[in-house]
This record gives sequence, structure tokens and C-alpha cells, in this order.
Amino acid sequence: MSNTPLEEAMDRAERALIRIERAIERGPMHSSREPALRAKVADALAELDIIIREASNG
Repeated sequence: MSNTPLEEAMDRAERALIRIERAIERGPMHSSREPALRAKVADALAELDIIIREASNG
């Protein structure tokens, strides 16, 4: 378990990046699934933004 808020934030950021990498590794998707992938990437980026803000404030 992490000791500091910054370490916890970095762990969360790393997990978000891993999710993005896995989505990219799956390769091209049917156009019907593209909006779902875009939504997941947007969610991951939003989470990273929150982590960065928390880390800079703490």
C-alpha cells in the first residue's frame, strides 16, 4: 500500500495508463465499438486530470 497521497496518485495514474495501453493493443475495432472506446479513453484522461490536480494540491 502507498504511503503518501502522491504515491497513491501515481499508482492510480499508472493503472489508467495501463487501461489505455490495453485498449490500443486490441487494435482496430468495428466502427460500432469506436464510440465506446473513445468514451473509455476520455474517462481515463479525466481520471488522470483529477490525479494531477490532487497531486499538485497535496
